[in-house]
Amino acid sequence: MICSSWVCGEVKRPGPCAEEDYDVMVVGAGIGGLAAAQELSRYGLKVAVYSEGPKGGHNALDGEPTISGAPAREYIDKYAVEVNRGIFDGEVLISGGRCVKPRYRHLVLSTGGVEMYTPMPGSRQVLLASEALASGINGRKLLVWGTTEWGLRTAMALARRGNQVAVADNSAYLRDVKYYQGVRSALEKLGIEVVHSATIRRYRDGVVELKAYMGKRGVETRRIEADAVVSAVRTANLYAPLRLGLKVFYSFELNSLVPRRNGFGEVLRLDERGKSAGGTNIYTVGELYGAIYAHLEEAHGRLLASYIASKEGLEDADRAAKALEEFRAKIALEANWLYNLDLRLSRGTDYSDLYVEPNVIDAPGWPYFWPNDLDEIDGDQIICPCSGLKLSDLMRAVDRLNKSRVEVRVTSDEVNRLRHVKLPTVDQMAGGPSPCFEVFCIPNIAIIAGAIYAQKPSYLLYGRPKQLYEPTS
Repeated sequence: MICSSWVCGEVKRPGPCAEEDYDVMVVGAGIGGLAAAQELSRYGLKVAVYSEGPKGGHNALDGEPTISGAPAREYIDKYAVEVNRGIFDGEVLISGGRCVKPRYRHLVLSTGGVEMYTPMPGSRQVLLASEALASGINGRKLLVWGTTEWGLRTAMALARRGNQVAVADNSAYLRDVKYYQGVRSALEKLGIEVVHSATIRRYRDGVVELKAYMGKRGVETRRIEADAVVSAVRTANLYAPLRLGLKVFYSFELNSLVPRRNGFGEVLRLDERGKSAGGTNIYTVGELYGAIYAHLEEAHGRLLASYIASKEGLEDADRAAKALEEFRAKIALEANWLYNLDLRLSRGTDYSDLYVEPNVIDAPGWPYFWPNDLDEIDGDQIICPCSGLKLSDLMRAVDRLNKSRVEVRVTSDEVNRLRHVKLPTVDQMAGGPSPCFEVFCIPNIAIIAGAIYAQKPSYLLYGRPKQLYEPTS
């Protein structure tokens, strides 16, 4: 299983829905959502938190230190916030066998991230990190895919539970060098080997064969025994945003799709050109905002609370604005990539109020694909585990739209032609809508297909702007 029971099936409404009023409803119990909820309650607002997962989200699954040096549990335990079990489908809450139609003045999305299904050549033995940590497995040989803070934390937690663990990633550099440097001695003591700049050639008979690029030393073939590969690749959980009809766009810093929002986290309304046209009463916090570290999620949750309170007349607006600038100064020093992303999402590229979505440069969860190795892609690889959609199904759909076979080679001579490849939308490839399809498959398909065809993921979600198809003289 790669998804929880509620995700794999439809969210069923148990009879008539009662109405309930909230000043603020928080969906998800990540650290940022907990911090926002507690601060908002101190302003005297009626706040309710609903989550299907554990309090603290994925941070509750391991006891390893975060980048701040403190275990995530220390952040989670700070907050005496009641978390109600429940699922919000964009319209109603399903909670404890009840159906509730919430009425709220403000909606905070603290839905965190999901680990992505990792296509693995020659094997279906792939576990999600959250599954592996929750299952209590031990005495196994495991290869963790992903060198982010979460990937390294997962590796250490699994090694402490009696597993033999290695870590690999296709990134040219460790994805979180700062965190790696802080825990390097712990990794060495646990016997965890970390390999980056690697692609997986095959996974057969319990052995993963890697090709590691060693710079001046050339390419080295490595063989790692593994009973299973554990995917620690996370992208933002888009279930609630998509159900609410929010548009999402690709961020290369996060390898994820996220909604546009201002610096406080307020989701922006967009006009037909995609230009910012004002705010909403919906907000993002935590990973959906882009803050992937526990201490930054916490800081942003408090900032967001002050902003919502200022809109309610309970906090001075100038004080909230000053808090935003202090937060921006903090992330500029600690996570410059987040500072840059914040400015582009909130103010637009070059302060234009328009966000210029980049082409995909790195497909998360894709351990063996490089754009110039298209001939080596296994068409039987499943890219949507919810519907069984294969990569070959996607490529046939592209062929049909273009009425001929599309040859793809990412070279300077081919770039202009690739820009004119017509792509199917996700809806045209079937499989949804369903909770599973929206959580796992939409980002998976859009990002992987974007990487293959050197395109923007929004083209697969919403279609390409019509003017790109107008005939040229």
